[in-house]
Amino acid sequence: MVTAPDSALPARDRQRPTAARRVAVFLAACSALFAVAAPTTTQAATTRVAPHCPQLTRKVVCVDQDHQQLWVQQGSKIIFPAVRIRTGMPGRRTPDGLFHIWLRNRHQYSYLFHEPMPFSSFFHGDYALHGSYSDIRKGGSNGCVNLTVADSARLFPMLGIGDVVYIWGHKPR
Repeated sequence: MVTAPDSALPARDRQRPTAARRVAVFLAACSALFAVAAPTTTQAATTRVAPHCPQLTRKVVCVDQDHQQLWVQQGSKIIFPAVRIRTGMPGRRTPDGLFHIWLRNRHQYSYLFHEPMPFSSFFHGDYALHGSYSDIRKGGSNGCVNLTVADSARLFPMLGIGDVVYIWGHKPR
């Protein structure tokens, strides 16, 4: 089981585990089971960028709906390797275009769809990049860009307000 060292916790949390801490430890253990080993920084830096995504000096989240993949590049270097995603289902398409992240929330919840949206980075109105607890290989999202919780947890600290999200293509049926 994955736990935080006791010295890193406040004194009140060292006495007995709270329900929130037990849930956090459980989720961390689950995400560790399904985590995909990421290439080293040198491997990621040598990966070629796709011609669709703009090469800017700031970070660009590249969302390829044709292949249901997402990666992050800065200039001509890939700084977050491609991972599987899920975009909008028919009738709830993910918008194409160039957007900027305007809001980030680690513990977002959708009251409209009654689902948690961990590690959310909003880029266009209510559309966000966020983790999903369901199988992202099946179905479609309600317009957001879904990642596994493990991938979204790795991506979230890399991004900030103002970073670019560039989306193109169409989700295959």
